[in-house]
Amino acid sequence: MLRRGFLLLAASCLLSLAAHGQTRLPSLYTVSNVAVDATSQSAVQARDIARADGERRAFLTLLQRLTLQQDWSRLPKVSDADLFDLVQDFEVDSERSSTVRYLATLTFRFRPEAVRRLLRDQGIPFTETRSKPLVVLPVLTTGGGSLLWDDPNPWRAAWTKLVVQGGLVPMQVPLGELADVQAIDADQAVKGDKDALAAIGRRYGDDDVLMTQATLSGSGDQRVVQTTTARYGAGFSDQTWVGSVTANAGESDDDLYARVAASVIADVNEAWKKSTLLRSGDTQSLVVVVPVSGGLKSWVTVRERLQSIPTIQRATLLSLTPTDARVEIRYVGDPAQLQLVLSQRDLTLAQGDPDWTLTAKGAAAQ
Repeated sequence: MLRRGFLLLAASCLLSLAAHGQTRLPSLYTVSNVAVDATSQSAVQARDIARADGERRAFLTLLQRLTLQQDWSRLPKVSDADLFDLVQDFEVDSERSSTVRYLATLTFRFRPEAVRRLLRDQGIPFTETRSKPLVVLPVLTTGGGSLLWDDPNPWRAAWTKLVVQGGLVPMQVPLGELADVQAIDADQAVKGDKDALAAIGRRYGDDDVLMTQATLSGSGDQRVVQTTTARYGAGFSDQTWVGSVTANAGESDDDLYARVAASVIADVNEAWKKSTLLRSGDTQSLVVVVPVSGGLKSWVTVRERLQSIPTIQRATLLSLTPTDARVEIRYVGDPAQLQLVLSQRDLTLAQGDPDWTLTAKGAAAQ
């Protein structure tokens, strides 16, 4: 029965995964919470105007999501007719209307392959590789010390309102439950205590951790928020960002913290894009050995994780034994990028003697 099971699995896996990259991350090509508001001679005309405006703004949001900020000035301008072909569908989340006005919140889904082709034709590098989710620890430092879970913490409140699960770098702020408080405190977060960071990461599915510390100084329009932000995670060296933002005239503390948090989020996303940017469509091939000492489910775990990576165009099973699987991976990018994106799916690629090996965290346990 064991041999028969291996043969059946091998037969099914020999089908390449060539098409999966086009549909594996639909949320990346979905732009939600697009607010529209238009007035015209009738509610129908207002609705059409609002929808067209929302479509254009959603498309720009998508292009900026995938590309570096330095390339935004040369993003392609498309006509309404061309944009019609790029939109897969849309839905109305909420709407209100009068005889001449239409207000709504819309969600637009775009065609991934059409968007990729447009950017490649324009010679604009882009990425569509999602990072592991980040557990965000907003630490507010004042004259009385550092706050993380204590209330009030307006820095933490700003992050709670801003972070979202979509996009290239999903983020979440822990609720501050007892297990969160026991896992890490403010001082441990600021010092980068590895054990405490690992503990809070495990609380949320072995996610990476983003510690962001804010210090407010000055008064009135001379207020300044200084930030130190560090990302701790798999696949790359720890990253750090330092920033300083001055309050605008009449700006409240809450609005200032929200603006600073948005700036930090932009920095984190930009750094991720630079690490995973695809500058050409050239593919490379690598044969790896996948240990499957945990049984068939070990290989299935690895296969499913490979399927979730859009830069992997094909993963072909070459052979399968009770101890290992030999797999050819065809991917876009360079080897360092491949190792990084694999690490974001809890897959470790290492050069052995003589073969490359690919192991999955948690696969053997299954």
